[in-house]
Amino acid sequence: MRAAVKALDLHIVLTGTDKPIWRDVRVPAALTLPEMHRVIQLAFDWEDRHLHLFRTRGPGGRERIFAGDEDTALELGMESAEGFTLEDIFSARNTRLVYEYDFGDCWIHEIEVAGHAVVPAGELVCLAGANRGPVEDSGGMDGYARLCAAAQDPAHPEHQAVQEWLYGVAGELSFDPAHFDREQVNRRLTRLGLRWSDAPPTPEEVAEVVRPVKWLLQRVGPDGLELTKDGYLRPAVVQEAVVALGLAGRVYGKGNREVNTREVLGLRRQVQDWGLLRKYKGRLLRTPAGREHCDDDEGLWHYLASRVAKPGSLGEDFLHRLFTQWLVENQLPPVSVRGEILVEIMAAEGFHGPDQRPIGLPAGRDLARQMADTFGHLNIYLPSNRPWLSQELSEAGMKFLLEVQRRQNSYR
Repeated sequence: MRAAVKALDLHIVLTGTDKPIWRDVRVPAALTLPEMHRVIQLAFDWEDRHLHLFRTRGPGGRERIFAGDEDTALELGMESAEGFTLEDIFSARNTRLVYEYDFGDCWIHEIEVAGHAVVPAGELVCLAGANRGPVEDSGGMDGYARLCAAAQDPAHPEHQAVQEWLYGVAGELSFDPAHFDREQVNRRLTRLGLRWSDAPPTPEEVAEVVRPVKWLLQRVGPDGLELTKDGYLRPAVVQEAVVALGLAGRVYGKGNREVNTREVLGLRRQVQDWGLLRKYKGRLLRTPAGREHCDDDEGLWHYLASRVAKPGSLGEDFLHRLFTQWLVENQLPPVSVRGEILVEIMAAEGFHGPDQRPIGLPAGRDLARQMADTFGHLNIYLPSNRPWLSQELSEAGMKFLLEVQRRQNSYR
């Protein structure tokens, strides 16, 4: 059982809005300002693309400004936020704290203490809120107001262009500025708390993550599976996989052919790439590693974490590290622009195609799909009615990727 710690109930208001945008959160009083930055980012659905600072003015009237990190503090001539806790800031009565994000759009959040509580160590909770946070890079409050007006009025001359822009930057098919999903915010805060608590996975969470891979290993069995003459799983096995893995609503036709069942085909190939299965004389067989881990959830968890952390080539290692970071930081770009962003990042890192030319957009989109497929063959996401668009980590998935990150860092 986690120890109980002092907590603060904070009321956070985004200033200058026509309709109030606010969140009430309960967080440990010992939270540092950089940690509070992460809480605000998740609570308001920001994407942490820009600089930020904190300002406070105590009863004596002296203002203090804290930049987000030491480098920014030196550059701007401010104090660094690192090392300061909420308890330090709010130790004096009537202290108010301001959080400013994006010095261009200038999003100002006023923070005040609304109450005190006791919570288990590491617990972060959103108690209430209203309206969605503004869209990143929408031009400040005036720009966001114009965007909302255009998005909600089909007769607006910029309606179509704004809808397309919103889909590109936010991946939203329909835009509702009044929407606020407290449960989603709390799922994100819970995953953030896991990053700080370093809580080990439960046996149930381990089994949840490895379930698709374990199912296939056990279905192959000690004697292997006979494949079709073209090297595919036989129809009866494909049908079993569709039912066992919950894919019934995501297949074409009868769902008894691998070529019509992308998830089954991808899973089989991925498990082969991970070195757990191999083809031999028309049969699909377990490798020594597959035989070792087919009945061992924990062993399979660690084996897969190792393979995901370091898949092989320098380019693959970079892509896996980047995709892991995106998921852990809740910064996975929308599908519509993921390939383009990937191309830009890889070019900046000096990666190129086989012909020594820069990686093109089609190749970038293919790489983005490959990464989504690779991670998708592990049961790390929450269920979604749009799995091709929504990849939100479960708690078990977060713990698995944190293990992957630990291994990635150890390989450096």
